[in-house]
Amino acid sequence: MKPASRLAAHPLLTICAVVPALGLAAALAAVPAGAEGYAPGEELTLMNCGRCHVVSPKNRMGGIGSTPSFAVLRTFPDWEDRMKAFWTLRPHPSFTQIEGMTEPFPEHLPAHVHPIRLTLQDLDAIIRYARTVEPADLGAGLNLR
Repeated sequence: MKPASRLAAHPLLTICAVVPALGLAAALAAVPAGAEGYAPGEELTLMNCGRCHVVSPKNRMGGIGSTPSFAVLRTFPDWEDRMKAFWTLRPHPSFTQIEGMTEPFPEHLPAHVHPIRLTLQDLDAIIRYARTVEPADLGAGLNLR
């Protein structure tokens, strides 16, 4: 018997090969195809905010670890004010342009990452979507003695 066929016949190796494939199939089946699988504004939010923020279960393993998720942002008392003016809050001004609100990037100072370009209607759609995000349960506050 060839070594490869002995490995293929081992039950543990068969399980190790099949279980991830089943998990992938289940994950793919859970993600609907096309825009009909998105809440209003979710696809726009994922495309523009999801590269840094976790915005929904669809990108729960994405984002940048030091960047708050939309669920955490929703716990801030002023979350909506922050979202309405997010492009003025660091680091967003260096790569975000809102049509009719921000100046174009200077030719000699291009954005350091692919720029985000939104209209005010896009911003409204993102905020409407954010309103549907359940605020994160961050646990009880600290009790100082």
